[in-house]
Amino acid sequence: MKMRSKGQQMIAASCLAVMAYLALYLFLRPELPEQLVRHAGADGAGYSPTWLVVLVIGAAATLSIAIGIIAYRDFTSLGHWNPGPKSIVVCFVAAGFGILGLGAAMLFTVLGQDAAQLGSLPVGMGLIGLLGVFALSAGLLARALPRAEQEALDD
Repeated sequence: MKMRSKGQQMIAASCLAVMAYLALYLFLRPELPEQLVRHAGADGAGYSPTWLVVLVIGAAATLSIAIGIIAYRDFTSLGHWNPGPKSIVVCFVAAGFGILGLGAAMLFTVLGQDAAQLGSLPVGMGLIGLLGVFALSAGLLARALPRAEQEALDD
């Protein structure tokens, strides 16, 4: 496949992932608590409205994915598709997918329960989701995107 079609597939998959995250929240919304833990620290867990936590996670994921897509288009249009630029693109897009995994894991953890009873458990489960989805998507993206050209070393 051409580089252009691989990039379009990445853009389509990214848009679908963000929309699926939004659809998941809207579908689970009746069973979610009003407050969701947003951080866990030495002073305890901090809570915010669930809609706000979901919005911030979605925005952070979208920003990371957008940076990856813009970098992909820039590197390929300039002909700089080497291992370094490819790894930058893979890391940004995979980080965006990982952030969506964090949000989804947090939502599934608090489903039908009171957030205060769970304490910081949603944050821990979210981090496990982030790591799992990041690792899986980084491997898939590295395989799916066009092969990087070897860089010639100058003397």
